Amino acid sequence: MALGFFTACDKDDEVSSGKVELLSFGPTGANVGDTLHFIGNNLHKVNSIELTGATVNKADFKQQTSETILILVPASTEKGKVTLKTDEGDVVSITELNIGVTVEITSFTAQARPGENITINGNYLNWIRSISFARDKVVSSFVSQSMTQLVVTVPNDAQTGPLTISYAGTDSAIFETDDTLKVTLPAVTGLAPNPIKHQTNLTITGTNIDLVKSVAFTGVSTPVTTFVSQNATQLVVKVPAGAKTGKLTMAVASGVTVTTSQDMQVVLPAITTMAPNPVDPLADLTITGTNLDLVTGVGFTGITNAVTTFVSQSPTQIVVKVPDGTLKGKVTLNVLNSTLTVESGDVLEITGGLPPLPDFPFPIYTDGLQNGFQDWSWAARDFNSTQIVRQGTKSIKVTYGGGNDQSDYEGITFHSNVDINTTAYTKFEFSVFGGPGTQGKKINVVVDGGWSGPPQVTIVEGAWTTFSLNLSSLNSANPLGEIVLQAAGWKGVVHIDHVGLR
Repeated sequence: MALGFFTACDKDDEVSSGKVELLSFGPTGANVGDTLHFIGNNLHKVNSIELTGATVNKADFKQQTSETILILVPASTEKGKVTLKTDEGDVVSITELNIGVTVEITSFTAQARPGENITINGNYLNWIRSISFARDKVVSSFVSQSMTQLVVTVPNDAQTGPLTISYAGTDSAIFETDDTLKVTLPAVTGLAPNPIKHQTNLTITGTNIDLVKSVAFTGVSTPVTTFVSQNATQLVVKVPAGAKTGKLTMAVASGVTVTTSQDMQVVLPAITTMAPNPVDPLADLTITGTNLDLVTGVGFTGITNAVTTFVSQSPTQIVVKVPDGTLKGKVTLNVLNSTLTVESGDVLEITGGLPPLPDFPFPIYTDGLQNGFQDWSWAARDFNSTQIVRQGTKSIKVTYGGGNDQSDYEGITFHSNVDINTTAYTKFEFSVFGGPGTQGKKINVVVDGGWSGPPQVTIVEGAWTTFSLNLSSLNSANPLGEIVLQAAGWKGVVHIDHVGLR
């Protein structure tokens, strides 16, 4: 038998004084139902023994003499100090009594909302010190706790998963429950109105909607966390200016997300026709379509600012004067209360615009890469841009300085895995439209790795310029495998079109 504590005193003195003295007790690592031995002086005066979580009265002692008391360890006993109760006062042990127990979980609430209480049933639950919910959400403060039942509040950021139980005792342990606690999530049943306009209120209906902490809209990088109103069955939120048609994603405090099954449809203008086309500069252009009353501006290719004053406007038609200087290209509509724009499907042709360029006998880029050439560029680019086009329907929009290395020397690379025999050709030709701030900037024309002193062309801002270079002036032009159009020490946007050999 292991004894827990011994006093340093003279036994004869204590007996003669009549003072109750606890010299030792044990075993200090007993199990429920074991016999616990108390040794001391004048123990016949002890009326009861208080253990943490249990009290054993004098009538229930197995044995009591002036030097010995024997008791059985009650089932509700917990770890802690022992107190001998006497008429003369309490005698408290220095050593703590510990109990060897094995916690058993027989059942617990299967599903609950964050913030609700769940009830765990079992045995020796009074020894539980903490409960971990999924994703290590640890709770050590309980609503109530007894030997057979424990009530605990589900953390607001808890997730579905098993519970991890940590308990004390001589053989303390941590174990995971076989069953899983399902943490309730919001469920959406409806979106209204749908379709909806930007910057108007969307009502999301369903169940447990009050758990939603944020709503993410398609096309908007930052979720909305401030709502017009919210309760268990309904959430009202203003549609952000950049929202696009698509599903909504709602997050709860745990970070778990719920995605709507239906799309939120955003009301946007749509163009069906533009007439006349071609159109004269300064003439009236009639745009027909739907939801055109939402249009706040009409953008024309080559014109910096959108036109915001119209000859007339209705839901199905806008009449607008074409600004002088407009170039061939698509028309763009600005949308009320929105950061989105709508682009016409057709290209607006301008009467008296640039004459068409003759077809190439060997095209490299005309509305797309030709003759096996590949895009090996390291500048930011769009090989299918329809914003500003010299010929056809597409051009290459290049953002120099916005690519892989964001340097002042990024390039657009036309690469062929097969060497091209250029004997039949004399010219390399391409057209460039200079964006804002590109006036006078240079582009290096680098052929097959000829980086030392390559030919250069000069950009004209706000206009198309066609450059026709003699192949004889280009390094290693026969055979031809690669051409790089490289920014010569600057950053900016240009459009490149109609690239080939003549």
